[in-house]
Amino acid sequence: MPRPSAASPALAQILGLQAWRDERLLNLIRSIAWTTIGLITGGSEALVSRSVSPGAVLALAWGVGSLAIGLTWLRRFYRYWLSAALSTIDITVLAVCMDAGHRYLLRTHPSLVSHQLYASGIVLFALLAANALRFSWRISLWSVAYGAAAYWVMLWRDGAVDVLTYVELGAFALLGWVLVHSGRKLRVIVRQVVERDSLTRYLPSTVVDRITRDPGALSLEAESQVVTALFSDLCGFTSLAETMAPVEVTRMLNAFFKEMTAEVTSYGGIVMQYTGDNLYAVFPEAGGADHALRAVQAALGMQRRLEALNRARRSEGLPVLSAGIGVHTGPVVAGPIGSPDLLQYTYIGDTVNTASRIEGMTRSVGEHLLVSSVSLEQAGGSRRFDASPIGNVPLRGKRESVEIWAVRGSVPAGGARERRAPV
Repeated sequence: MPRPSAASPALAQILGLQAWRDERLLNLIRSIAWTTIGLITGGSEALVSRSVSPGAVLALAWGVGSLAIGLTWLRRFYRYWLSAALSTIDITVLAVCMDAGHRYLLRTHPSLVSHQLYASGIVLFALLAANALRFSWRISLWSVAYGAAAYWVMLWRDGAVDVLTYVELGAFALLGWVLVHSGRKLRVIVRQVVERDSLTRYLPSTVVDRITRDPGALSLEAESQVVTALFSDLCGFTSLAETMAPVEVTRMLNAFFKEMTAEVTSYGGIVMQYTGDNLYAVFPEAGGADHALRAVQAALGMQRRLEALNRARRSEGLPVLSAGIGVHTGPVVAGPIGSPDLLQYTYIGDTVNTASRIEGMTRSVGEHLLVSSVSLEQAGGSRRFDASPIGNVPLRGKRESVEIWAVRGSVPAGGARERRAPV
């Protein structure tokens, strides 16, 4: 489908597909309306004067013809020039019917001539307003200009031009300005949405917000932040993957990551990386001072989602999955890392390494969710979570031990502890 203007392919595809749907709807309305007008007008004329005007014949022919177009061309493909052509034919048919109807009423019902001209102007206004569904300011501009010219010519031919005619033409000009302005503005808005959606696939939402407000922020400098880092890793993945076909492994990981990512993002977290069966996410302070609380809640939610996923896998006769999760809060450096040719926005520092090491301890201590004392305290401690101390644990690569807690559930407002079942 050709793009309507110099825009991104994604923008052209989005607007083009919607314009195609709208054009088919407009064509259905067009065929019904013109066929009905042709039948009613022609039938009335034949009943009264035993003759049918060219306008009635043309309206009926265009109604049937547009139905044929809808059942053939518009069902198979769409081009923007086709919308312009259909709009042009609509206006031409209306002008011819307007002229024919005017001359017919002058002979049969002169008192209805003014009403007929007024009704024709309303129909033309509706035809032009329908261009809002085509998302093309060029088609709108052409339709309004051609429609206003055809309307004035028909009134001039029939000697019906007066001061109100120029008021109507002014209304057409105002409609044209609205259609052109809204069409151009819509493209800008949709392009921004498409670009933002693309950026959020690679950058944290907080960074995308900054870039949206200030494009100069693309050259972001590294900065210190306090975040809560979360790592999740499937237990026994290597041995499990050895028994499965590559396509099955991919399907399993995609299902796992889909559920885990949905839970992380629902609590304002940002998934930074998938590495093998490992998920790395951060909850930045820019998303709220309660980032530690949201990270622990997300971790418990991830376990619930894994339980549901395992129930589905059991019903299909597939092996269940088990995951370890580690959470830690502290300072990091956030910014673009890499070469000038390839940059990646990420969070680095001892906090991230510690969270990864804590997650690695889940297998040795037999727990599914381990949280550092720093994170647990900021998240509300034992008042909010069913947590048991593991103790000060030495972590690989760190000189000092870290106090770790096993979190097994949340504490509802009533005080009863909700424990997570093993997954």
